[in-house]
Amino acid sequence: SLGFYKKTCYFGSDGNMRYKIEKKDDSFILTTWKGPFAFDTTSEEKITFEAPFSDEGLKTICDEINRKAPEY
Repeated sequence: SLGFYKKTCYFGSDGNMRYKIEKKDDSFILTTWKGPFAFDTTSEEKITFEAPFSDEGLKTICDEINRKAPEY
């Protein structure tokens, strides 16, 4: 639901990949990094990806997570 992202961000993981999904202006921002540490404590490089803040944009973010996970 888009309403969730209007209020807060979401943190998740898939294997050794950690990610954060947040709303910024009219966009979704996906930030990924190598685990095992949390967003605020990792020294790993953080990579960002942007998509429109819409249902289609959220699907694009999910597709990007699925595409990137094997790289970690």
